[in-house]
Amino acid sequence: MSSSMKALVLHGPGDVRLDEIPKPRADPGSVVVRVQSAPLWDYIPEAINGTRQYPLAFPLVFGTCCVGRVEEVGPDVTTLQSGDLVFCDYIVRLKDAPEERIVLGYHGGQTPNELKISSGHWRDGCFAEFARFPAENVHVLDEGALERNCLEAYQMSEIASIMPGMGAANCISITAGETVLVLPATGFFSSSAIAVALGLGANVVAGSRSKEKLDSLIKHFGDEGNRITTVVLTGEVYKDAAALRAATPGGKGADAYIDYSPPRAAGTTHIEAGLLALKRYGSGNVPVPYAVLMNHCLTIRGQFAQNRDDVVRSIRLVEAGNMRLRKVTTSQHTLEDHEKAFKIASQSGGWEKMVLFTP
Repeated sequence: MSSSMKALVLHGPGDVRLDEIPKPRADPGSVVVRVQSAPLWDYIPEAINGTRQYPLAFPLVFGTCCVGRVEEVGPDVTTLQSGDLVFCDYIVRLKDAPEERIVLGYHGGQTPNELKISSGHWRDGCFAEFARFPAENVHVLDEGALERNCLEAYQMSEIASIMPGMGAANCISITAGETVLVLPATGFFSSSAIAVALGLGANVVAGSRSKEKLDSLIKHFGDEGNRITTVVLTGEVYKDAAALRAATPGGKGADAYIDYSPPRAAGTTHIEAGLLALKRYGSGNVPVPYAVLMNHCLTIRGQFAQNRDDVVRSIRLVEAGNMRLRKVTTSQHTLEDHEKAFKIASQSGGWEKMVLFTP
């Protein structure tokens, strides 16, 4: 068995090379997987070329989540077995300070402890033939369930886009029968929150300034689209709030509001409109005007990505057939074909497409 592997190593901003490096070994608390598929989202090339100035310790193997098969387990790992089909999550939490975390192979964190671990033992991601993950980040997939749902293993790479939405939904306890506002609704993360809300049995009110994008979104969700009500936003707070509220059952307002506004959206009007469209005792995860917060008895919750339970729940809902994977895999690429893969990924934003590395 070879002790080396091929990997995409980032030597500095924009300096990606296909290198031959030592294959990782499974030490205590870790698992090594043979990577079968790893998703490339449209923003990943920006992290690689330095446009997004994330803290990274060069050189490192880039890459975040993957689907693969267990190659080797650490001496204290008892449940995971060689050959298991698994999904591997990228949020690595410090074992002695779980409130601190990094995004493996993508974002080295902010605190001294986070930067220490991301520049040392947990530096490398999964754009490689093999990758090492903490055992708690490795989730066994039910191959029988995938077969019953006519899913190929590589399609489970879409869990990477769903699990942050599950983190948002779980942190505000969204349940079946509720109505959830998602604003703006047509981005990468927000559209995944819609998939999660539908999978949990909730209904969705989706808002955007683009009717064309909203129509495409409904089409993307197929027969589940009848549980999504769309509202074209105008930018006028009270007009939009009234339209959003009117789109909820009985015009009584929504139970929850999930917002995935990018930083450049500061100062836009949809956040206030969304809050005004909530029921009393509703919940959301956005900044709020004080008067609205008090008068409507709102609960506000911020959430970074997801925790282990969110990943498990996402996988189980897909395996049970309650949540559908709908992204179209537009292309699959070897590591040697990385330049083309990055180019295609950068043009594949939104909710419809997925590009994969298949080492």
